[in-house]
Amino acid sequence: MTDLENLRIRLTPEEGDILRGKQGPTMQKVMKTVVLYGEALGAERLADIEGDGHFVIPWATPGIGPPLEMLDELVAAGLKTKHPFTLDPKAPLDFENLSLSPEQERVLERMYRYQARYDERMLQLGLRDTDAYTCNPYLPQVGNIPKRGTILAWSESSCVVFANSVLGARTNRNGAIMDLLSNIVGKTPLTGLLSDEGRRATCLVEVRTAKVPHPQLLGGAIGMKVLEDVPFIVGLDRFLGPRLSEETLDYLQEMGAACATYGAVGLYHVEKITPEAVDRGTDLLAPDHATYVIDDQVLKDLMPSYPVMWADKEAKPEKCFLGCPHLSLRQLYWWTNKIHNALQAKGQRQLAVETIICAAPQVLRKFKADVEAYERLRRAGVRLSATCVETLFENELSAGEAILTNSNKLRAYTTARFFPDEELVEILVSGEIEGGS
Repeated sequence: MTDLENLRIRLTPEEGDILRGKQGPTMQKVMKTVVLYGEALGAERLADIEGDGHFVIPWATPGIGPPLEMLDELVAAGLKTKHPFTLDPKAPLDFENLSLSPEQERVLERMYRYQARYDERMLQLGLRDTDAYTCNPYLPQVGNIPKRGTILAWSESSCVVFANSVLGARTNRNGAIMDLLSNIVGKTPLTGLLSDEGRRATCLVEVRTAKVPHPQLLGGAIGMKVLEDVPFIVGLDRFLGPRLSEETLDYLQEMGAACATYGAVGLYHVEKITPEAVDRGTDLLAPDHATYVIDDQVLKDLMPSYPVMWADKEAKPEKCFLGCPHLSLRQLYWWTNKIHNALQAKGQRQLAVETIICAAPQVLRKFKADVEAYERLRRAGVRLSATCVETLFENELSAGEAILTNSNKLRAYTTARFFPDEELVEILVSGEIEGGS
């Protein structure tokens, strides 16, 4: 039992009662975990969680997912999150669309043999519905869109940075399991990006490119420079304009995912675009901030720095995964039109590289309702899936395969090769990488 007399963190009478076991031994353990987490972070107190959750682990993988015994205990005690939650994309069990070998399928079936039980427990604990699986939950089709200033306890790095930066909500980058426990007790430590001081920019990033930089390359470059700091980015409004259009939202989502991957960025501000930067401008900058410049040369040098990790570096590409994080509906149409036009220009019917596009279940449903667009993509040989591509590379399931991607995040965590969208379209049609490896 935690010694309440020696706590640095201040608890309300209600929180103290929970910690003493007034709501049962299981909730007591949940509160104790959250309180000790707050102590470790140096938080003065806990804050009430005000909005729906989004959690990082949707799989029952041994050693990664929350222990099923813990979930069983939480359910048996009748506990669930204060607000509904969404989860990251489903486990890679979509054998119809992922084009896996029989051995890969057997391995995945063994890895996820407890998945049905896990999914049931998550529904009992507050998962919004059976389709609430995506790493892009703030899309209008999905609807987990926190309002500005809402206190959250999210995980998933790309979701945290978007919620903080673009939506103006407030969440720290919580770890797996802690996200669930915090949302069950409805409390999260008031520290870091939940505080006004923690949201101040500690570095200025000047974008000095001649044209709009590729969002995922720019995000990678920013993440490498600022690491876990909060950047204030200037120069992007020249290309994106001053408002949050659908295209700008997609751009910032891609940029932020790469920032969070190549550094540990949980919040960025973009001059004249993101809400806090619009309101406060450069007043958000801390007096002793650092300054970094990203120009065309920085981005030009970045791509060649990525090593080719295929087993055969000269191999022809075998497969391509698009959508890590999940694509938006606008991006799905972009790829449909680009692929169709490129095939027509070459007089081809299908892509030369097997291609799987990943998006949220709700987005895929909306897209498939447009029969003409869906058939156009299907005839090109493209398959659609709501799964998490990244999990296919766990335990070296696809290690060394000649896999392409448009995701700088997937490239960072796997052996897939990254190419910008326009260049990747040409490779998918021709089946050839210009200049080899």
